[in-house]
Amino acid sequence: MKKAVIPAVVFLVALLVPIALSLRSNDGNFVYTLDDPYIHLALSENIAQGHYGINDTEFTAPSSSVLWPFLLLPFTSLSSFYLAPLILNTIFALFTIFLLNRFYGPKGVFLTIASIYAFNIAGLVLTGMEHSLQLLFVVLIAVEISAFLENRKVSPWLAVSLVAAPLIRYECLAISLPVLAFLFVAGEKKKASMLLVFIVITLGAFSLFLVHLGLDPMPASVNAKSSVVSGSGSIGSILGNLVDSVRSFRGMVQLLVLIPFITVLFNSSRNRNDKLLAAAVTAAVVLHLVVGRSGWFHRYGVYIWVFSILMIFQLYRDLLIRFRVPAALLLLLLSADYLSGYTKIKYASGNIYQQQYQMRSFVHQWLGEPVAVNDLGLVSMGYDEYVLDLWGLATPAALQGAFNPVWVDSVARANGVNTAIVYRDEIPGVQHWTHVARMEIAPPLVVCVSGGVDFLSAPWSSADSLREKLYGFMETLPDGIEIVIF
Repeated sequence: MKKAVIPAVVFLVALLVPIALSLRSNDGNFVYTLDDPYIHLALSENIAQGHYGINDTEFTAPSSSVLWPFLLLPFTSLSSFYLAPLILNTIFALFTIFLLNRFYGPKGVFLTIASIYAFNIAGLVLTGMEHSLQLLFVVLIAVEISAFLENRKVSPWLAVSLVAAPLIRYECLAISLPVLAFLFVAGEKKKASMLLVFIVITLGAFSLFLVHLGLDPMPASVNAKSSVVSGSGSIGSILGNLVDSVRSFRGMVQLLVLIPFITVLFNSSRNRNDKLLAAAVTAAVVLHLVVGRSGWFHRYGVYIWVFSILMIFQLYRDLLIRFRVPAALLLLLLSADYLSGYTKIKYASGNIYQQQYQMRSFVHQWLGEPVAVNDLGLVSMGYDEYVLDLWGLATPAALQGAFNPVWVDSVARANGVNTAIVYRDEIPGVQHWTHVARMEIAPPLVVCVSGGVDFLSAPWSSADSLREKLYGFMETLPDGIEIVIF
């Protein structure tokens, strides 16, 4: 326990430094490194009012997680509700570091410290998303698998983690299913089968809930961001996702770490359980490469990276402890993209502050009426007017409809939307609207799709009225943002 204090302090420093830098550059405002966490916050606010969705006139499922918006519920009444993800994620990260320190053992402090950066633990906290909790469950699964190999018992923690992890993020099925197969073949047939049933029931119940609301059985965010799900699991979508996965740096590294597992599989001196575990982890990595994604500010692929690295340590524990310093350095080298992401936290937060945060300021303080956007989070949080999401998370029909000017006009008119604040080039359905202004943020561009966001006026509304509001808004913009009004 005492040795866990050192990695915990290192983590807190690694967390506080980018927070301090971000606060300084964001005029004292704490802003997450993505707009997405504010979607969960907005959804959670509405759940607290008894409604599942972003707009109170319609049901929507914009969250990528089944449980995360519900975990935020106890904090919705607080004035600083937006800080709830930061506080929760910091706690989850500290527990993760404690478990890593326990997993590596008394001689593994340096490995634990290296893992803080190699596993992007601080960076995940500052995304404000559910990934810190996802990582905690993944590490807990690894720790309890290690315990299972020693005592041959499926602990309650392992059982809970295998069921809960997919409820935090669906992609954790890539770990839970192969581990359940491992437990089944290793002799725990009854428990593995029961846990599989629990997973099917819980995820199935949520899908039935969505269908009951008139929605698709999968959340809109999953449909929007998963090419395999949006492609209905077709062979073409699976192969396309696999190609995209393996040609990225992260995908190539994931393929590289399969080598130690394949070595175990073909090593005749290895026992049966080691080979079964190696096969399970190989299956997990392949499942991720086939169905999952990497990227989006270094958060999508972390879970499988952590799981595969910890299982390599489990299978080669004596060797890696003996050469722990070179092993830690190699781990950091293979995690170069996560280290790079850590150095960009300030700029990512700055991007959101300069673009989406300013969009929120304009909509809430100057516009005060229904609006169409393609970045939903900050604008919708705490906003009582209708928000038309042309990216498709809160308005699923927009996944196809945003390409059609007739559909956009029809939906906008029906909901009183006269203004769109979007990446104009990305949304064909609004390109016939009057282009009133463009707001450009200062480089470097890290997390925003475009450095410029466009203010558009609907064909049936007054462009001059929008211009007048923008002239007033322009006087309030912080340094580094340029707005051109046409």
